[in-house]
Amino acid sequence: MSREPSGLMSDPSFVVIKYGDDQEALINPFCSTYIFLDWIRRICNCGNDISIDLVDLEGQLRHLPVSTDEYATEYVTSRETYVVIRVERQGDYGPNKYISLLNDLDKLNPELLVKLNNLSRPGTRSSKRDRGKKTPSRSSRNSNNNSNNNSNSKHETTRRPTSSERNGRSKQGK
Repeated sequence: MSREPSGLMSDPSFVVIKYGDDQEALINPFCSTYIFLDWIRRICNCGNDISIDLVDLEGQLRHLPVSTDEYATEYVTSRETYVVIRVERQGDYGPNKYISLLNDLDKLNPELLVKLNNLSRPGTRSSKRDRGKKTPSRSSRNSNNNSNNNSNSKHETTRRPTSSERNGRSKQGK
């Protein structure tokens, strides 16, 4: 009689990562995201100074946290295939740039490459849609909001005249 764990065959806990020259590796995500990313770094020969993440074949980023005790299974789905990507920060407030660590992505999965490029330039997608429309800048919107708030606060703090005061003023105006 075999003493095999009951869930082993029904739910194999692994994911496939793609990297390099169309290389693949199986990784068990039943560990912390820190350990999971560390194993991916070792397999792909990435240094600790490089920020990495995974993207599924549909172009959805996994946003794996680097230093948590959360399990990687909360971010990836067993038996799915993911591409390893490098995340380059574009300043403090700029968008991230996502670069595939799978070589020749343009030949292997051109749709995914387009999605990664779109994720790297989030402002360009909306600018094509809104071409010709003027939208106020954030600073002008804030100043408009502040001026609206100031004018509203004037109305809130001033006392409304009573009906006798209004009648007295209307008679004086005649």
